[in-house]
Amino acid sequence: MDKKIFRMPALSAAALIAAVAASPAQAATVTFNYTESFGAVPPDGPAPYATATFNDMGGVGSVTLTMNVAASVGAADVTAMYFNLDPSMDPTLLTFMRDGGTGPSAANTNILTGIDAFGPLGGDGFYDIEFDFPPPPGQQAARFNAGEDLVYTITGTGITADSFNFFGTPGPGEGNAGPFLSVARFQSTGFDQNGSDWVGAVPVPAAVWLFGSGLLGLVGIARRRQIGRASCRERV
Repeated sequence: MDKKIFRMPALSAAALIAAVAASPAQAATVTFNYTESFGAVPPDGPAPYATATFNDMGGVGSVTLTMNVAASVGAADVTAMYFNLDPSMDPTLLTFMRDGGTGPSAANTNILTGIDAFGPLGGDGFYDIEFDFPPPPGQQAARFNAGEDLVYTITGTGITADSFNFFGTPGPGEGNAGPFLSVARFQSTGFDQNGSDWVGAVPVPAAVWLFGSGLLGLVGIARRRQIGRASCRERV
């Protein structure tokens, strides 16, 4: 599949890159707010419907990921969350360990990795990491429900919080939905709880300087290798 590069106006891109280059070193924390509904039936409550925060504590090689589902989404639950990795790194070499939270156990979570292996999502794009929360039949309590959180430690050579601060590779024939920094899949939405939705995470204006690597990715860093190479790297 031919890769498409998400392009920004040349002057705007150059100005942003120059500003990023002149800014201090990468921040220790990167937070995504899931606000952009592009599916059929959005969750209840105001956005953000979920958040994800990467924290490296200023170090290299280990990052804590905290995922939260907003209490306001009601009966809806998250069945998957998708993330990206620095194109110069291999997501299949990452390892994951559950450190806590009130969400699904490690036994009820599948973590899959692969370069552009997951997508296109709802007609959006391709992503490198999938947290899959397949709900056991009839076991609502085992799902990733409203008001719950999950904490994972991710380890890999050279990674920082900013290593996950990249946009997805645009998918074929997409409209105005993406690409996004991350995407969450919601189920059990709507008044009858039979709906579903895709919700994308985008940078917020106050955090524009945190997205230097993502901006560079948008204006010329090609995503690597072929689609479809995936592996499970979960550690209990």
